[in-house]
Amino acid sequence: MEVLLREGLSLEAGAAYLTQLLRQAARENLASSPLRERALEWIEGADLQLLFTEQALKEDWKYTPMDFLRQPWTLQPFEEKLSLSEQVAPLAIESFPIPKSPWEALLVGAPVHRHIMLASDTPLHIALRNLGGLALELITVQVPAGARREIQLSIEGTGLSLVRLHLHIEEGAQVRFYYPSEGAEPKSYRYLIFTAHVEGKASLHTYALTTGTGWKRDEVRVFLAGKEAAAYLHGAASIAEGGVVDTAVRVEHAAPHTESNQLFRSLVEAGGRSTFQGRIYVARSAQKTNAYQSHKALLTATTAAAYSRPQLEIFADDVRCTHGVSTGFLQGEMLLYLRTRGIPESLARQMIYGAFLAEVVEKIPSEALRRWAEAKLLRM
Repeated sequence: MEVLLREGLSLEAGAAYLTQLLRQAARENLASSPLRERALEWIEGADLQLLFTEQALKEDWKYTPMDFLRQPWTLQPFEEKLSLSEQVAPLAIESFPIPKSPWEALLVGAPVHRHIMLASDTPLHIALRNLGGLALELITVQVPAGARREIQLSIEGTGLSLVRLHLHIEEGAQVRFYYPSEGAEPKSYRYLIFTAHVEGKASLHTYALTTGTGWKRDEVRVFLAGKEAAAYLHGAASIAEGGVVDTAVRVEHAAPHTESNQLFRSLVEAGGRSTFQGRIYVARSAQKTNAYQSHKALLTATTAAAYSRPQLEIFADDVRCTHGVSTGFLQGEMLLYLRTRGIPESLARQMIYGAFLAEVVEKIPSEALRRWAEAKLLRM
């Protein structure tokens, strides 16, 4: 082990090592889980080495560095704070989706499972802190019919943090999900797999806000299961040198008269990297769907990198689905306009960058989170 720590693993060897570690943890920790029967089958068939051999997985990770695999991690629990007592939420477990990747399957065996029913109006705040090892947790949340709830997830610290979060949103409920992230450490790796089952006339609003360095990947999969279900997904990232922000979104319209909107903005500084993969899937039964997707990346230097891959899969014929993607550098005319009015170049750049991200930030309904975003992302 000392040799491994000193020289590091190859990516393939690291994937094999992490697979075995997570499988072993799952066998030990699933004994009392209501997901046990399905989970064991999923886990035994999962192998992270498929990231390098299976074409679909290779495409999904094509632009995402995986250097964290080179370290032989040891399991270490999160330090955590939960704003309410946990309760079993059977519906959230019943709608738990079949894993789409080996990562997702292996995370079902996390050492900590939390199944929560949001019965009160009190916002749910899940605060996790990694002390430098491999920490993982699985959380399912059920939101009762007609309820209005707020959920916030925060992950701090260094090490490799793996979190699997699933929401079951019953008919007519409304959920706002906030995920602010400030990466100040280059050895911070945060990986969230977030899924949501949204029933008829219910809605989900998400706000992923990212700043700093470190490595962060969000996989978001929303299933609009009932008539007039809706999902509005927002993301704003200010990526500093050495930082990686990777977002993969899939919204599946499975019922008629459903609506979704994906609005993401990435400001990438020198040495930073942004990746966005967005997919809208419309089933044959989902007539009258209205879906929109937008991702824009603004690069501040030639050494910044941004990759975008928008996708539409439409099997219904009476729908409205559009997407728009753009990536580019700050245009000289913008700076010239401000500088000819006596504004210093540094301030002019800050004003333009802030206005670029403000399109998302101004939509944040939480005043506290909006102020945080203005200070950290817009630097106001």
